[in-house]
Amino acid sequence: MNDIDTKEDLWGYGKRLRFVRDSIETAFPGRENSELRILDVGCGSATQLGLPLARLGYQLTGIDTHKPSINMAAELARDYPNATFICGSIEEMNTEPFDIVILSEVLEHVSEPEKLLAESLRHMTNGGLAIVTVPNGYGEFEWDSWLFQSLKLDRLLEKYAARRSAQNGSQHMVSSTENHESGHIQFFTQGRIHKMFKSCGLTITKKNGSTLASGPFAGHTLARFPAFIDWNARVTDKIPIIFSSGWFFALRRNLEADT
Repeated sequence: MNDIDTKEDLWGYGKRLRFVRDSIETAFPGRENSELRILDVGCGSATQLGLPLARLGYQLTGIDTHKPSINMAAELARDYPNATFICGSIEEMNTEPFDIVILSEVLEHVSEPEKLLAESLRHMTNGGLAIVTVPNGYGEFEWDSWLFQSLKLDRLLEKYAARRSAQNGSQHMVSSTENHESGHIQFFTQGRIHKMFKSCGLTITKKNGSTLASGPFAGHTLARFPAFIDWNARVTDKIPIIFSSGWFFALRRNLEADT
């Protein structure tokens, strides 16, 4: 197994990367990373998933409609010849099928999520692996964010956080996207996402929760404590998945549905 820094954060990005890596290794035992082709749909700037996967040696192709995000991804990946980034829509893409298709934190941003998922699966081999991650539409992140914005604390606390960061000399994590105007317009429940997978001919082989708390209130308070960050990711392995702020799914195509 290739080693990589999977340091945890409030959103469970380290946990997500481990989930993706472990799901791939389970789906393709004995295959070398360099043999496997990954399509990352809605890759953003690729800082938290695409680039780590490229560093693990996978043949990565990221696609996103937001040009500034793709430009950032391409700049950050300049030392990784196994990483390619495309600015465009999945409908216009014309390549050989991929072993793994990933849609991570993207379906909640689009008006027709089922259509995007189905179109993305068109680029996956019959024996391929799909990985989908979405926020819990009624989880802590959503109501935390709603309350934070309703009380108009976003500007106040962001200014405070920026001042405190400058005083302490700390560095902000590079954003996973340059597109900060595209908010959540879909709010998934377990029932809705399961129904979507079924309609697209997918069977869940593995699922997990991300973190318990991941909204701005938690980010400006509890996230300052490393012990909380670690506990926040571990606790969702022991409680019902509906209490997690987000969900990870590994899926295989139901071949019987295609016959």
